[in-house]
Amino acid sequence: MAKVRISALALLLTACLALPSCGGGSQGPSPPPPPTFTLLYEFTGGADGANPSTVTMVRDAQGNLYGTTMFGADLTCNVSLHPGCGTVWRLGAAGNLTALHTFTGGALGGGGSGLVLDGNGKLFGAASGGLGYGFVFEIDENGTFTDLYDFAGGSDGDSPTGYFFRDAAGNLYGTTFLGGGSNDPSCPNHAGCGTVFELGPTGQHKVLYSFLNNSDGAGPQGVTGDGTGNLFGTTIGGGQGCPQILGCGTIFKLDASGNKTVLHYFTGGSDGSTPSGSLALNSAGNLYGVASAGGDLACPYNGGAGCGVVFKLDTKGVLTILHAFHGGSDGGVPNPVILDAAGNLYGSTQSGPSGYVCGTVFKLDALGNLTNLQNFAGPQGCSDGPPVGALVLDSAGNLYGATVFGGYSGGPAICLEGCGTVFKITP
Repeated sequence: MAKVRISALALLLTACLALPSCGGGSQGPSPPPPPTFTLLYEFTGGADGANPSTVTMVRDAQGNLYGTTMFGADLTCNVSLHPGCGTVWRLGAAGNLTALHTFTGGALGGGGSGLVLDGNGKLFGAASGGLGYGFVFEIDENGTFTDLYDFAGGSDGDSPTGYFFRDAAGNLYGTTFLGGGSNDPSCPNHAGCGTVFELGPTGQHKVLYSFLNNSDGAGPQGVTGDGTGNLFGTTIGGGQGCPQILGCGTIFKLDASGNKTVLHYFTGGSDGSTPSGSLALNSAGNLYGVASAGGDLACPYNGGAGCGVVFKLDTKGVLTILHAFHGGSDGGVPNPVILDAAGNLYGSTQSGPSGYVCGTVFKLDALGNLTNLQNFAGPQGCSDGPPVGALVLDSAGNLYGATVFGGYSGGPAICLEGCGTVFKITP
């Protein structure tokens, strides 16, 4: 049999390829690149406003982002501890920001509802009040502002807040934090426990439900709908079975006939407390949301009241905790979550891990695995945080959000900690 000669170089190459460090053998796929954080805009406290509000932005098909600021712009408008009453703004895909409307005359604009965008480029939202009781407004694509309804502060409601839902017929559904006619002294500020309302396309207002007393739920946080006439929402307080005087909050359903059902009473323990913001609804009818306290009561935030939870409520009324925040690398005090088509949840927290006290952005997959996509700066100050409101997700999987502080700090006194920012994260 003929001998086969193998060179020393060939032997070395064969041995090397068997090692992962040489690029061969059983080496697995390369890990995905880390998320990319991009600062899109820094508010200055001038005509653009200051401090983005705590409710969600919206994004149109052209890539424009829309939102509100709580303060800044018209600095002669002083109805709070901060100068200016805020703006409604549009941020173009190229990074150019336009103030579509500046709130004046005592109307505190940015503290109201989230914005809703229709198919014709019109924005709908609500101002929380200022010197009045709040109002619902419309802004068309040319920036023309229309006051659709002014709340009177009584049985019709007071201080619209939370998240709007708009149905296919053009009806708007929302909540007021106060009002409704209840004289229960345990309601917030003794001014009623709030309402759920409908505003028709021509501005006709109808109260769908008035919260009766503290055990019924108090301080609703907006609604979402399933397209068949059912509305779902949370109350930040009230309820039953909670040791807190003002209650730990509820999840409720309001059907097309105006019948209200409490789907869950929070107890302040492992199930959470003080649900905040909107609910996300999937095609199977499951609801997803957050409670800003409760869960892990040993966490270092909220004075021992817990760091908050992400929850799922199924169609049978069973509540499951998908993640309880511990105040470590996962952060704490979550903002509302959004849902993608694959069942992943995305959200942010107002408190971050040790040394990064200004919050996080996270992904929670369908198996309950939490990944931090961004830690905001600390510990010397919130130079780029904390994030506020719900995130916005585009078709390419990019996330958009805002921080209430951080960014530019050279403007008026309200910007000593920065006037706030808009950011993008590419996972």
